[in-house]
Amino acid sequence: MLDESVYRKRIEQVRNHLVSANADFAFLTPAPNFQYLTGFNYEMRERLIALIISKDSEPHLIAPAFEVTAHASKTWIKDFIPWAEDEDPFSLIADYIGEKNMGYSVLFDTHMPLSVYWALEAALGGFQKSASVSHVIDAMRLTKSDKEIELMKNAGRIINDAVLKAFTDVRIGMSELQVQQLVHKEIRRHGASPTFAAIQFGENSALPHAEAGNRILKRGDLILMDCGCSIDGYNTDMTRVGVVGPPSEEIDKIYRTVLQALETAIEKITSGMACGTADGIARKVIDDAGYGEYFTHRLGHGIGLEVHEPPYIVRGNPQELKPGMCHSIEPGIYIEGKFGIRIEELVCICETGLELLTFMSRDLIQVDQ
Repeated sequence: MLDESVYRKRIEQVRNHLVSANADFAFLTPAPNFQYLTGFNYEMRERLIALIISKDSEPHLIAPAFEVTAHASKTWIKDFIPWAEDEDPFSLIADYIGEKNMGYSVLFDTHMPLSVYWALEAALGGFQKSASVSHVIDAMRLTKSDKEIELMKNAGRIINDAVLKAFTDVRIGMSELQVQQLVHKEIRRHGASPTFAAIQFGENSALPHAEAGNRILKRGDLILMDCGCSIDGYNTDMTRVGVVGPPSEEIDKIYRTVLQALETAIEKITSGMACGTADGIARKVIDDAGYGEYFTHRLGHGIGLEVHEPPYIVRGNPQELKPGMCHSIEPGIYIEGKFGIRIEELVCICETGLELLTFMSRDLIQVDQ
């Protein structure tokens, strides 16, 4: 968790928006924006947990009474509204908020379940107005602090070690799922949390984001590993490629094309550039090599508390890249039925150039097993 002062500044920005929006309070349930303000990640099930932010009092968390002690150890927030199993939490919220003759103006996060919205609306006797606070918090999350960037770099070092270990230990006859387990085990050994490991052999590598399965590794197969982990909620994401035995001429040619697209983008993407323009830098390299139709997705995505978040490096996006924004650069070429090659790095936009947040060698890895 970051320092308490960081979270208090974030809460103050939300309070300022409450004033400018003439809203009474903001109400958020567990999701990335909730985590951004509270410091802890939680997947809400049937029991209500929520953050209440008003203009002139400390933020409060409402949570099941028997879970308060556990949650209190994971957040900087001190004030809880506990509710017992036989109580209606929404009635307790209404008691805490108090009555207002004209009804309340409330700001919500777009991740909140509709069932929670309806229950709160009923408990408060309707809303005078409801609107989203997500765009305000999303804008805050776009620019990462030095501490957030350092957490992502630490996660990047761990995913480097985990992927390298998996390429070292992989053997002919292993399944994609078995190699996925190798990656996850190594991530946990380093004290981080696995988030995903897309392990794809042979023709499966031509299907971007396909899940690991029972496909067995064979001689001559291409191996694609797209893996991530998180530290204190902050994510990394990296893709590397290997081949069992010497690469074919076609694999070698396409790999060199994708690598050139990646390195050209890293060299030329700068602060102040539109996301769509950044996408075009790498895309032109692949187009000029004759593989344009096989580069089927955007060049990259933002990363932070979510693996995929703004900014999106995609054609037509006019959003301007600014210092502190972090995103992937991941050109790819996919020949369905044969193989696919994607190389992915994470970068942070700086005043001049880019800072890498992933560290593994970009060489095509040759697996001799």
